[in-house]
Amino acid sequence: MCELKIYSECLQKIGPKKYAELKKRNYCVSYFKRRLTSEIRNFWLCRTSLEYSERWWRDVEAEGKSINYISEYPGDDSTPFSSISISPSDYIAAKDDVLWSLRGNAITNIVTAFETYLYGGTKRAIFLNPAIMENSGIEFSAGDIGKSFDEHDPRIWFSEEIVKKYIRNKSHGEMIKKIDALIKGGIWKGQADLIARWVRKVTLRNALIHNAKLVNEELINAWPNKFLSIGSPIQLEDGDVIKSHFVAYELATLMDQQFIRTTVCDEDAKLLARVAYLCDREQTIGQIADIVSKVLNHPIGKKNVESAIAYQKRTRERIPDFTAIQELVIN
Repeated sequence: MCELKIYSECLQKIGPKKYAELKKRNYCVSYFKRRLTSEIRNFWLCRTSLEYSERWWRDVEAEGKSINYISEYPGDDSTPFSSISISPSDYIAAKDDVLWSLRGNAITNIVTAFETYLYGGTKRAIFLNPAIMENSGIEFSAGDIGKSFDEHDPRIWFSEEIVKKYIRNKSHGEMIKKIDALIKGGIWKGQADLIARWVRKVTLRNALIHNAKLVNEELINAWPNKFLSIGSPIQLEDGDVIKSHFVAYELATLMDQQFIRTTVCDEDAKLLARVAYLCDREQTIGQIADIVSKVLNHPIGKKNVESAIAYQKRTRERIPDFTAIQELVIN
Protein backbone atom coordinates (compact mmCIF):
# COMPACT_ATOMS: atom_id res chain seq x y z
CA MET A 1 0.00 0.00 0.00
CA CYS A 2 1.39 3.38 -1.00
CA GLU A 3 2.26 5.87 1.73
CA LEU A 4 -0.70 8.14 2.43
CA LYS A 5 -0.24 11.49 0.70
CA ILE A 6 -1.22 14.35 2.97
CA TYR A 7 -2.35 17.47 1.15
CA SER A 8 -3.34 19.36 4.28
CA GLU A 9 -0.92 22.10 5.28
CA CYS A 10 -2.08 21.55 8.85
CA LEU A 11 -0.73 18.01 8.84
CA GLN A 12 2.54 19.04 7.24
CA LYS A 13 3.14 21.44 10.13
CA ILE A 14 3.12 18.71 12.78
CA GLY A 15 6.53 17.52 11.60
CA PRO A 16 7.97 14.14 10.62
CA LYS A 17 8.43 12.86 14.17
CA LYS A 18 4.76 13.19 15.14
CA TYR A 19 3.67 12.02 11.72
CA ALA A 20 5.67 8.82 12.25
CA GLU A 21 3.77 8.28 15.50
CA LEU A 22 0.43 8.52 13.66
CA LYS A 23 1.05 5.54 11.40
CA LYS A 24 -1.66 2.92 11.33
CA ARG A 25 -1.83 -0.79 12.15
CA ASN A 26 -5.49 -1.78 12.21
CA TYR A 27 -6.65 -2.95 8.79
CA CYS A 28 -9.99 -1.14 9.36
CA VAL A 29 -8.23 2.19 9.70
CA SER A 30 -5.87 1.29 6.85
CA TYR A 31 -8.86 0.75 4.60
CA PHE A 32 -10.44 3.99 5.84
CA LYS A 33 -7.31 6.01 5.15
CA ARG A 34 -7.04 4.46 1.72
CA ARG A 35 -10.56 5.70 1.01
CA LEU A 36 -9.77 9.07 2.59
CA THR A 37 -6.76 9.40 0.31
CA SER A 38 -8.95 8.62 -2.69
CA GLU A 39 -11.51 11.25 -1.71
CA ILE A 40 -8.97 14.04 -1.22
CA ARG A 41 -7.14 13.14 -4.43
CA ASN A 42 -10.41 13.14 -6.36
CA PHE A 43 -11.11 16.60 -5.01
CA TRP A 44 -7.74 17.98 -6.03
CA LEU A 45 -7.87 16.30 -9.44
CA CYS A 46 -11.24 17.94 -10.15
CA ARG A 47 -10.11 21.20 -8.56
CA THR A 48 -7.03 21.47 -10.75
CA SER A 49 -8.95 20.37 -13.86
CA LEU A 50 -11.16 23.45 -13.46
CA GLU A 51 -8.08 25.66 -13.44
CA TYR A 52 -6.53 23.89 -16.42
CA SER A 53 -9.74 24.08 -18.47
CA GLU A 54 -10.05 27.82 -17.84
CA ARG A 55 -6.44 28.40 -18.89
CA TRP A 56 -6.97 26.28 -21.99
CA TRP A 57 -10.07 28.17 -23.16
CA ARG A 58 -8.37 31.49 -22.45
CA ASP A 59 -5.51 30.38 -24.73
CA VAL A 60 -8.01 29.34 -27.42
CA GLU A 61 -9.59 32.79 -27.26
CA ALA A 62 -6.16 34.45 -27.37
CA GLU A 63 -5.38 32.56 -30.58
CA GLY A 64 -8.43 34.17 -32.18
CA LYS A 65 -10.29 30.92 -32.83
CA SER A 66 -14.05 31.37 -33.19
CA ILE A 67 -15.80 28.62 -31.18
CA ASN A 68 -19.52 29.03 -30.49
CA TYR A 69 -19.93 25.80 -28.51
CA ILE A 70 -17.28 23.68 -26.83
CA SER A 71 -18.37 20.64 -28.88
CA GLU A 72 -17.41 22.54 -32.07
CA TYR A 73 -13.73 22.33 -31.21
CA PRO A 74 -12.08 19.87 -33.64
CA GLY A 75 -12.44 16.31 -32.31
CA ASP A 76 -14.80 17.27 -29.47
CA ASP A 77 -18.15 16.58 -31.15
CA SER A 78 -18.91 13.55 -28.95
CA THR A 79 -19.43 12.64 -25.29
CA PRO A 80 -18.52 14.15 -22.83
CA PHE A 81 -18.26 17.48 -24.68
CA SER A 82 -21.53 17.15 -26.57
CA SER A 83 -23.34 16.43 -23.29
CA ILE A 84 -22.70 20.00 -22.12
CA SER A 85 -22.45 21.91 -25.37
CA ILE A 86 -22.32 25.51 -24.15
CA SER A 87 -20.17 28.43 -25.18
CA PRO A 88 -16.59 28.62 -23.88
CA SER A 89 -17.47 31.79 -21.95
CA ASP A 90 -20.42 30.04 -20.25
CA TYR A 91 -18.21 27.05 -19.55
CA ILE A 92 -15.66 29.25 -17.79
CA ALA A 93 -18.39 31.19 -15.94
CA ALA A 94 -19.77 27.94 -14.47
CA LYS A 95 -16.51 27.24 -12.61
CA ASP A 96 -17.47 28.85 -9.30
CA ASP A 97 -20.80 26.99 -9.10
CA VAL A 98 -19.16 23.70 -9.97
CA LEU A 99 -16.42 24.31 -7.43
CA TRP A 100 -19.03 25.06 -4.75
CA SER A 101 -20.69 21.69 -5.39
CA LEU A 102 -17.33 19.95 -5.61
CA ARG A 103 -16.27 21.17 -2.17
CA GLY A 104 -19.59 20.17 -0.63
CA ASN A 105 -19.45 16.71 -2.18
CA ALA A 106 -15.89 16.18 -0.96
CA ILE A 107 -16.81 17.08 2.63
CA THR A 108 -19.87 14.83 2.46
CA ASN A 109 -17.77 11.90 1.24
CA ILE A 110 -15.11 12.43 3.91
CA VAL A 111 -17.70 12.46 6.71
CA THR A 112 -19.40 9.36 5.28
CA ALA A 113 -16.05 7.56 5.10
CA PHE A 114 -15.38 8.35 8.76
CA GLU A 115 -18.82 7.10 9.74
CA THR A 116 -18.08 3.84 7.96
CA TYR A 117 -14.80 3.59 9.89
CA LEU A 118 -16.61 4.02 13.22
CA TYR A 119 -18.89 1.10 12.37
CA GLY A 120 -16.10 -1.06 10.96
CA GLY A 121 -13.62 -0.44 13.75
CA THR A 122 -16.19 -1.11 16.47
CA LYS A 123 -17.40 -4.29 14.78
CA ARG A 124 -13.80 -5.49 14.44
CA ALA A 125 -13.10 -4.83 18.13
CA ILE A 126 -16.22 -6.74 19.22
CA PHE A 127 -15.46 -9.58 16.81
CA LEU A 128 -11.99 -10.03 18.29
CA ASN A 129 -12.97 -9.51 21.91
CA PRO A 130 -16.71 -10.03 22.57
CA ALA A 131 -16.09 -9.77 26.32
CA ILE A 132 -15.59 -6.00 26.08
CA MET A 133 -19.41 -5.74 25.88
CA GLU A 134 -19.78 -7.29 29.35
CA ASN A 135 -21.06 -4.10 30.99
CA SER A 136 -22.84 -2.62 27.97
CA GLY A 137 -26.34 -3.40 29.22
CA ILE A 138 -27.38 -4.64 25.76
CA GLU A 139 -29.85 -7.51 25.82
CA PHE A 140 -31.02 -10.01 23.18
CA SER A 141 -34.39 -11.69 23.04
CA ALA A 142 -34.82 -15.44 22.59
CA GLY A 143 -36.00 -14.71 19.05
CA ASP A 144 -32.81 -12.78 18.28
CA ILE A 145 -30.66 -15.63 19.54
CA GLY A 146 -32.74 -18.15 17.61
CA LYS A 147 -32.05 -16.29 14.36
CA SER A 148 -28.33 -16.47 15.04
CA PHE A 149 -28.32 -20.26 14.62
CA ASP A 150 -28.75 -19.81 10.88
CA GLU A 151 -25.64 -17.66 10.61
CA HIS A 152 -22.34 -19.07 9.38
CA ASP A 153 -20.23 -17.47 12.11
CA PRO A 154 -21.73 -16.56 15.51
CA ARG A 155 -18.97 -14.01 16.14
CA ILE A 156 -19.83 -12.13 12.97
CA TRP A 157 -23.52 -12.18 13.87
CA PHE A 158 -22.81 -11.02 17.42
CA SER A 159 -20.51 -8.16 16.37
CA GLU A 160 -22.92 -6.91 13.71
CA GLU A 161 -25.95 -7.02 16.00
CA ILE A 162 -24.11 -5.32 18.85
CA VAL A 163 -22.95 -2.49 16.58
CA LYS A 164 -26.55 -1.95 15.46
CA LYS A 165 -27.77 -1.72 19.04
CA TYR A 166 -24.77 0.16 20.43
CA ILE A 167 -24.14 3.01 17.97
CA ARG A 168 -26.70 2.92 15.14
CA ASN A 169 -28.84 6.07 14.81
CA LYS A 170 -26.50 7.96 17.12
CA SER A 171 -24.83 11.27 16.27
CA HIS A 172 -21.09 11.15 15.57
CA GLY A 173 -20.42 12.74 18.96
CA GLU A 174 -22.49 10.09 20.71
CA MET A 175 -20.85 7.30 18.72
CA ILE A 176 -17.36 8.51 19.56
CA LYS A 177 -18.29 8.82 23.25
CA LYS A 178 -19.73 5.29 23.40
CA ILE A 179 -16.82 3.77 21.48
CA ASP A 180 -14.36 5.63 23.70
CA ALA A 181 -16.04 4.16 26.79
CA LEU A 182 -15.91 0.72 25.20
CA ILE A 183 -12.17 0.80 24.49
CA LYS A 184 -11.28 2.92 27.55
CA GLY A 185 -9.52 5.45 25.36
CA GLY A 186 -9.81 8.71 27.28
CA ILE A 187 -10.28 10.41 23.91
CA TRP A 188 -13.64 11.99 24.78
CA LYS A 189 -12.04 14.15 27.46
CA GLY A 190 -8.46 14.28 26.23
CA GLN A 191 -9.35 15.30 22.67
CA ALA A 192 -12.46 17.39 23.33
CA ASP A 193 -11.37 20.17 20.95
CA LEU A 194 -10.63 17.76 18.11
CA ILE A 195 -13.96 16.01 18.60
CA ALA A 196 -15.78 19.36 18.66
CA ARG A 197 -14.13 20.29 15.38
CA TRP A 198 -15.28 17.01 13.87
CA VAL A 199 -18.85 17.41 15.14
CA ARG A 200 -18.95 20.78 13.34
CA LYS A 201 -17.91 19.03 10.11
CA VAL A 202 -20.76 16.55 10.57
CA THR A 203 -23.23 19.39 11.16
CA LEU A 204 -21.95 20.98 7.95
CA ARG A 205 -22.38 17.68 6.08
CA ASN A 206 -25.94 17.34 7.37
CA ALA A 207 -26.86 20.83 6.16
CA LEU A 208 -25.31 20.13 2.76
CA ILE A 209 -27.36 16.94 2.37
CA HIS A 210 -30.60 17.65 4.17
CA ASN A 211 -31.00 21.41 3.79
CA ALA A 212 -30.28 21.91 0.08
CA LYS A 213 -26.80 23.27 0.83
CA LEU A 214 -28.34 26.20 2.71
CA VAL A 215 -27.42 27.43 6.19
CA ASN A 216 -29.80 26.16 8.89
CA GLU A 217 -30.17 26.92 12.59
CA GLU A 218 -28.06 23.92 13.65
CA LEU A 219 -25.15 25.14 11.53
CA ILE A 220 -25.34 28.65 12.99
CA ASN A 221 -25.44 27.26 16.54
CA ALA A 222 -22.46 24.97 15.85
CA TRP A 223 -20.45 27.56 13.91
CA PRO A 224 -21.62 31.10 14.83
CA ASN A 225 -18.39 32.77 13.70
CA LYS A 226 -18.58 31.22 10.19
CA PHE A 227 -22.29 31.02 9.31
CA LEU A 228 -24.57 33.95 10.13
CA SER A 229 -27.79 33.91 8.10
CA ILE A 230 -30.37 31.10 7.97
CA GLY A 231 -31.33 30.19 4.41
CA SER A 232 -28.26 31.64 2.75
CA PRO A 233 -26.08 29.39 0.55
CA ILE A 234 -23.33 27.63 2.50
CA GLN A 235 -20.07 29.30 1.50
CA LEU A 236 -17.18 26.86 1.27
CA GLU A 237 -13.47 27.20 0.60
CA ASP A 238 -10.73 24.74 -0.25
CA GLY A 239 -9.62 25.06 3.37
CA ASP A 240 -12.89 23.52 4.55
CA VAL A 241 -12.11 20.37 2.58
CA ILE A 242 -8.49 20.33 3.75
CA LYS A 243 -9.46 20.71 7.41
CA SER A 244 -12.16 18.05 7.15
CA HIS A 245 -9.58 15.65 5.76
CA PHE A 246 -7.08 16.52 8.48
CA VAL A 247 -9.49 16.17 11.43
CA ALA A 248 -10.86 12.85 10.10
CA TYR A 249 -7.33 11.50 9.64
CA GLU A 250 -6.05 12.52 13.06
CA LEU A 251 -9.15 11.49 15.02
CA ALA A 252 -9.27 8.06 13.35
CA THR A 253 -5.58 7.56 14.07
CA LEU A 254 -5.97 8.39 17.76
CA MET A 255 -8.97 6.09 18.11
CA ASP A 256 -7.14 3.34 16.27
CA GLN A 257 -4.20 3.47 18.66
CA GLN A 258 -6.57 2.62 21.51
CA PHE A 259 -8.38 -0.05 19.47
CA ILE A 260 -5.01 -1.71 19.06
CA ARG A 261 -4.08 -1.48 22.74
CA THR A 262 -7.37 -2.92 23.99
CA THR A 263 -8.52 -5.44 21.39
CA VAL A 264 -6.65 -5.74 18.11
CA CYS A 265 -3.03 -6.27 19.25
CA ASP A 266 -1.34 -8.51 16.64
CA GLU A 267 -4.55 -10.09 15.36
CA ASP A 268 -4.71 -7.98 12.20
CA ALA A 269 -1.10 -8.80 11.32
CA LYS A 270 -1.91 -12.50 11.51
CA LEU A 271 -5.12 -12.02 9.55
CA LEU A 272 -3.32 -10.15 6.77
CA ALA A 273 -0.66 -12.85 6.65
CA ARG A 274 -3.41 -15.44 6.06
CA VAL A 275 -4.93 -13.33 3.28
CA ALA A 276 -1.55 -12.73 1.64
CA TYR A 277 -0.89 -16.47 1.72
CA LEU A 278 -4.25 -17.26 0.09
CA CYS A 279 -3.65 -14.62 -2.60
CA ASP A 280 -0.39 -16.26 -3.67
CA ARG A 281 0.66 -19.51 -2.03
CA GLU A 282 4.03 -19.44 -3.77
CA GLN A 283 5.24 -16.47 -1.73
CA THR A 284 7.96 -16.98 0.87
CA ILE A 285 7.52 -16.28 4.57
CA GLY A 286 9.72 -13.21 4.17
CA GLN A 287 7.66 -11.85 1.29
CA ILE A 288 4.42 -12.21 3.24
CA ALA A 289 6.02 -10.54 6.28
CA ASP A 290 7.05 -7.60 4.05
CA ILE A 291 3.51 -7.24 2.67
CA VAL A 292 1.97 -7.20 6.14
CA SER A 293 4.52 -4.70 7.42
CA LYS A 294 3.87 -2.33 4.51
CA VAL A 295 0.08 -2.44 4.92
CA LEU A 296 0.08 -1.94 8.69
CA ASN A 297 3.34 -0.01 9.06
CA HIS A 298 4.14 -2.44 11.84
CA PRO A 299 6.68 -5.28 11.73
CA ILE A 300 5.52 -8.87 12.02
CA GLY A 301 7.93 -11.63 12.98
CA LYS A 302 8.41 -14.61 10.68
CA LYS A 303 7.26 -16.94 13.46
CA ASN A 304 3.92 -15.16 13.56
CA VAL A 305 3.62 -15.46 9.78
CA GLU A 306 4.41 -19.18 9.95
CA SER A 307 1.86 -19.59 12.75
CA ALA A 308 -0.83 -17.73 10.78
CA ILE A 309 -0.26 -19.79 7.63
CA ALA A 310 -0.23 -23.04 9.59
CA TYR A 311 -3.53 -22.06 11.20
CA GLN A 312 -5.09 -21.31 7.80
CA LYS A 313 -3.88 -24.60 6.33
CA ARG A 314 -5.12 -26.57 9.33
CA THR A 315 -8.56 -24.97 9.74
CA ARG A 316 -9.35 -23.53 6.28
CA GLU A 317 -11.32 -20.99 8.26
CA ARG A 318 -13.47 -18.51 6.35
CA ILE A 319 -12.10 -14.96 6.51
CA PRO A 320 -14.73 -12.22 6.95
CA ASP A 321 -14.35 -9.22 4.61
CA PHE A 322 -11.82 -11.19 2.56
CA THR A 323 -12.31 -9.09 -0.58
CA ALA A 324 -11.74 -5.80 1.22
CA ILE A 325 -8.61 -7.09 2.94
CA GLN A 326 -7.39 -8.61 -0.33
CA GLU A 327 -7.44 -5.12 -1.87
CA LEU A 328 -5.07 -3.87 0.83
CA VAL A 329 -2.72 -6.81 0.32
CA ILE A 330 -2.65 -6.60 -3.48
CA ASN A 331 -2.14 -2.83 -3.57
